[in-house]
Amino acid sequence: MINVNVSISGIIMCCDESLCGLNLGRGYTIEKCNLDTLFFKDKITNGRGHLDTDYFGSRIIENESVFFICIKKDDVIQIEGPSFSESKHVITDKDCMCEDKTEQYMEKEMEYLNERINLLRLFKSGNIGFRDVFFHYSFTVMGFIKNTVDNCSHNQTRNTIESRRFRLSEDEIASCNQWLNDYCNEPYALLKDSIDEFSWGLEQIDIPTGFEQYTTTLEMTLLPQNQPGKKQMLANRISAMLGSTPTEIQQIHQKVLNFYRFRSESLHEGDGSNITDSELHDLENITREVLKKCLIRSKIEYTSNSNIIWKEIKDMIMNDLILQVNLLKNTGVLPV
Repeated sequence: MINVNVSISGIIMCCDESLCGLNLGRGYTIEKCNLDTLFFKDKITNGRGHLDTDYFGSRIIENESVFFICIKKDDVIQIEGPSFSESKHVITDKDCMCEDKTEQYMEKEMEYLNERINLLRLFKSGNIGFRDVFFHYSFTVMGFIKNTVDNCSHNQTRNTIESRRFRLSEDEIASCNQWLNDYCNEPYALLKDSIDEFSWGLEQIDIPTGFEQYTTTLEMTLLPQNQPGKKQMLANRISAMLGSTPTEIQQIHQKVLNFYRFRSESLHEGDGSNITDSELHDLENITREVLKKCLIRSKIEYTSNSNIIWKEIKDMIMNDLILQVNLLKNTGVLPV
C-alpha cells in the first residue's frame, strides 16, 4: 500500500463569511482565503491573471484585494500501487500515476460534498455550490518514483448568473450545523431523488426550466406515479402540508393552481411571460418547505425502522395528507 498526501480546496460560490462557522465534517474546514494564496489560482485565471468570469459574483473585495470562501481539507489515504503480474512484465508511466485510484477517491469526496451543499440549499435560499473542486495528490511509487496528480471536479451546469447569496445569522449557524448533522446520510439518501431534482432546478439559468423542475419535484414527492388530475391534488396536498390557518391554506392552494397554469402556458404554448423571478422564487420556497418536512419525516421513520424505503415513507405521507385534505374539504376550507 502507498501513502498518498491529498490537498482538497475549492471556492464555495455565492456566500459570505458567515459560512466559516459551519462544521461540514469529514475533516473539511471553511475559510476566507485571498485569491493570491490559492494553490489552484492558475486554474481559475487566464494567462494575464484575469479571474474567470464565473467567479465574479462570488468575490469578496476588501482593500483592493480579492477573497473567497473556500473549503479546505488535507488528508492521507492509502492506495494499492502498481505491481507486476504474469501477464504484465512492464509497468508504464500511467500505471505509476495510479489515476484510477485517485479518481475513485475524488468521486467519493464529491458525493459527500454535494450532499452537504444540497442540505444547505434545503436549509435556506441562496445560490450556494461549487463550480470547481481541486484535488492535489503527492506520493512515492516503488520506493523512489515521486508523483503528483491533479484532479478537478468541474460542474459545467453550475448556475453562475443567480446573484442571491447564501448568508447565515449567528442564530442560524447553530441550527444549520444541527440540520447538517441530523439529516445527512440515511435520511438524505431516502429522499435523494427528489432533492436531486430540486437541486437541478436551482442550477437552471432559464427561468421556465427551473419552474418545471420544481413542479416535477413536488409531483414525484407527493403524488402517485401517473396520477391523473395532478393540479388539483397537488394544490390540495401542498396547502394542507404547509398552511397553518384557513386563510393561509387557501392562499397556498390558489398559488399552486396559478403556478400550474403558468407552467402549462410555458410548456405547451411557449409562453413563459407569467413566470418572473418572483414566481420562480415563490415556487422554489414552496418546494424547499415540502422537502424539509419530508426529510424530517424520513428521519423519524428511519429511526423507528432502519430497513424502511422511501416508497413506504411516501405512502405514509400521502395517506396522512388524504385525511387532512378530506377534513379541510368537510370544513369548507378547501373546495370539494
